[in-house]
Amino acid sequence: MSEFGVIPDATFERPIPRRRALAWLVAPIAGALAAALGWPIARYLAPLAGAAGARFVEFPASEIAVGDSKRFLIGGRPAIVVRTAQGVRAYWGSCTHLGCLVSWRRGRSDFFCPCHGARFDANGRVLGGPASAPLAPLVVEESGDRVLVRAI
Repeated sequence: MSEFGVIPDATFERPIPRRRALAWLVAPIAGALAAALGWPIARYLAPLAGAAGARFVEFPASEIAVGDSKRFLIGGRPAIVVRTAQGVRAYWGSCTHLGCLVSWRRGRSDFFCPCHGARFDANGRVLGGPASAPLAPLVVEESGDRVLVRAI
């Protein structure tokens, strides 16, 4: 007993404030949602950066018509080949600005990066947008009806 004649209650605790309880409930849900949404975005911006694979790709020349393109992986990294009237050219498929995947626009005969609007001509040179360096080329060898693309 205390000097006032009251027995202190050792089990009494202050209740958890509602805001703190709500934060404890919402924080894990928000973290899981951010991870679920952020993972695909991160994989798109840095595609297959550490994967291993073949150092060359070979395919029939008939698979790619004039004006068309074909995507593939070399050494686990994205690459793209395009056939123009001047011949077959291949480049790493990542934009030189931030590494997003570029795509070939057949109607405009250019490569386009959807992330920030960078554009490259069929020779990989910068046409516009934030990219300051051309697309990195790959070695293309044509023999008969086969096309061989390999990293430099």
